[in-house]
Amino acid sequence: MRWLLIGVVLGFLLSACSGGERAEPSPTTPPVATPTPSLQVRTFEALWSAIQENYIYPDFHGVDWQAVRNEYLIRVEAGLTAEEFHEILRSMIARLPSGAVIWQTRAERIQQAIEDTRTYEGIGAYIAFRATPEPHVVLLSVMPNSPAAEAGLQAHDSILAIDGIPVQADEGESVVRRIRGPAGSRATLRVRSPGRPPRDVEVTRGKVTATDVLKGGMIPRAGIGYLLFPPAPYDELGGDMLNSLRVLSDERELEGLILDLRIATIGGSWPLTPLLTLFANGNLGEIYTRTSTQVITVEGRDVFNSQRVPLAILIGPDTQGAPEIFAAALQATGRAILVGLPTPGKVEGITEFALPDGSRAFIATSSYRTPDGREIGRTGVTPDVKVNADWDVVTLEKDPVREAAVRALQEMPRRANGASRHLGEFSVQG
Repeated sequence: MRWLLIGVVLGFLLSACSGGERAEPSPTTPPVATPTPSLQVRTFEALWSAIQENYIYPDFHGVDWQAVRNEYLIRVEAGLTAEEFHEILRSMIARLPSGAVIWQTRAERIQQAIEDTRTYEGIGAYIAFRATPEPHVVLLSVMPNSPAAEAGLQAHDSILAIDGIPVQADEGESVVRRIRGPAGSRATLRVRSPGRPPRDVEVTRGKVTATDVLKGGMIPRAGIGYLLFPPAPYDELGGDMLNSLRVLSDERELEGLILDLRIATIGGSWPLTPLLTLFANGNLGEIYTRTSTQVITVEGRDVFNSQRVPLAILIGPDTQGAPEIFAAALQATGRAILVGLPTPGKVEGITEFALPDGSRAFIATSSYRTPDGREIGRTGVTPDVKVNADWDVVTLEKDPVREAAVRALQEMPRRANGASRHLGEFSVQG
């Protein structure tokens, strides 16, 4: 952002004439001051320039970014109300793919700074939004002892309406604002569980601390371990992974291991490098920006046979960020077979930029490329075995994605006698 400094210097130039007479000042044209750009214009230019110079994809996914500036700048220069200006910035950002740029007003920035995002008032569930086949909210996980759990809600349930108002396609994940509310207030949710007709569930909201942990156990008669990663990472996730491997290995020698990343949707502090070290070795791709590249190289360590156990990873539309990179890297190196649905490619690293009016922008400034050259931020991750079953149609007892992973592991050449075995009914122990 360029700042224009205008200074006006007034004075007279006096000169001595012959004979000591004072010269008359020459007529001059009064100076014309150049108007200082308004705060809105400076903020608009700062945001546009930050994106122009730093957004990871210089082709802007086919968007003519200079033409976008010309289109919107005219409207900003004409003068706008605060609400109109905010809408202009959001409209401009919407020309880029979802998540490429996130912009917050000054008030939103301050509010976020004083909030503890781990504690909030609501029903106590991690959610995802689905626009099809009808707009609805999927419960990825329900927090223990939360209002949602007390009301009988479970993972895989869908919310179709809140207080009689259906979930709308244009709401997206902002629908969470309607689900949350002051502790003690009530919400009537129209809920559908997999394979069951919709029903109304009344939930009394409460103060909730966001929490979930790694879960899993042994699949009976298959000799295959199963570990479900939670939606959000936590400090002990890496340690719990090691402990789970120990417990599973103590039961029997593992014939295979399934890592379920289908709801691992928040990757900010996910232990990517420690987990890659457990299951892989060597060059695992690279993180790149407009101007630099950093190769991801790990020195693998075999813990409870982690480097050799046949591995399957379950993925889907909620596998995002570091978990997405983890899955892509192990697929590209041939270490794991991927089963499920394609991922969205939300692997970009974010950089914060302060703007003149006190607002701020978070811009995607880095991305991930696999060892075989795939740019995951553009393509997402495609499973080796595609199973058309999303999180809202499977259950703990009947999960065709997990069952397909079991079959894939049993059919691997390293399987004893090379024969497949019948899975039977699935249950998680421990």
